Amino acid sequence: MHVISRWLFALALYTAASAVQAAAPVPAAPAKADNPMVAVRKALDEVGDMNYQARSLSDVVADLKEKSKLSITLDHSIANFGLDVTQPTVTVNLKQVKLKDGLKAVLEPYNLKFGLTRDGLFISTEEGVTIRQLRQRVSVDCDGTEFATAIKQLAADTGANVVIDPRFGDKAKKPVTLKLDDVPLETAIRLLSEVADFRAVRMSNVLFITTPEKAKILREDADGPTTPSQVNPGFPFGLDAPGGFGGQVLPAVPAPPAVEAPAQPEKPAPAPEKK
Repeated sequence: MHVISRWLFALALYTAASAVQAAAPVPAAPAKADNPMVAVRKALDEVGDMNYQARSLSDVVADLKEKSKLSITLDHSIANFGLDVTQPTVTVNLKQVKLKDGLKAVLEPYNLKFGLTRDGLFISTEEGVTIRQLRQRVSVDCDGTEFATAIKQLAADTGANVVIDPRFGDKAKKPVTLKLDDVPLETAIRLLSEVADFRAVRMSNVLFITTPEKAKILREDADGPTTPSQVNPGFPFGLDAPGGFGGQVLPAVPAPPAVEAPAQPEKPAPAPEKK
């Protein structure tokens, strides 16, 4: 009898504990953080005054970086094109302008552009920006993921311009399975498109994904795949490469003076023969 009572008491405690556990609120899932690109785009739309008088481009970039709290990288390899970013040549006076518009006005006289990357803003030539954007290293792990979802996620994570042909409709929802590790973004986009029976065509800094038939037509006016930036042969890492010389242009090393061979003593003329 005592054994049965203890068993009934234990069962009652277990039932009560289960009821309390079931009634307890389930912790809410942590809110998903905003994509870093969203924050960068918001900062670029911030309005303010931009006034610089006879300032160097490197000083202006440093000032904008501090004020906007954005990561802004100035590609110092542009010095190879004869541009000295330390000379006081920037003069602008803009009132209540968006940061992105003011930055365009600063860079336009130098024929420079800026683009979004996973590491922040990158300033270089148009070709330099395109190469930096499309050759960002990414990894892909899709197992039945919708094609459009995978592509849009890569574009959102890197800031690159990747456009899916709007005429696809539901075809863009085709599931894809592909795993890639540490490859250039452009390679990942092209391979994902290939797996889905689509094709990616580069038009300047845009990767446009369409059908193989339309891609064949577009290729007549399209650009080829990007190639890695050429390393300056005078520097082992390149001017803008991580681990290089900190973006500083080093002075040219003068060639050693030519060493002349010592003059050879003249041989005496032979004596005339006696007859």
